[in-house]
Amino acid sequence: MPDVFWRNTWAENALMSEAYQTKENKEWERTRLLVSMIHNVNCTKRAQMIKPKDVIELPIDKIKRKKSLEPKGDLAKVKELEEKLSRAKWMPINKL
Repeated sequence: MPDVFWRNTWAENALMSEAYQTKENKEWERTRLLVSMIHNVNCTKRAQMIKPKDVIELPIDKIKRKKSLEPKGDLAKVKELEEKLSRAKWMPINKL
């Protein structure tokens, strides 16, 4: 295995590491989903039910939470694009 590490470029090793972390996160997400499903099947009241995030918090949850709070785009860039599109001269496809 070390020979594979040394033959790869830095970018390839970074991609391999990211792929491994993604795989691990998915396995843990699957595990906590199964645990919460088994628990919820045996609940008698709805208030006793739990969500998968209540079983165990994963590092990926914090990343997802941060990304959801970030703005999706820059408003100034959107306005600039709208201006460019409004000034563009459109031509039917069949005349191109």
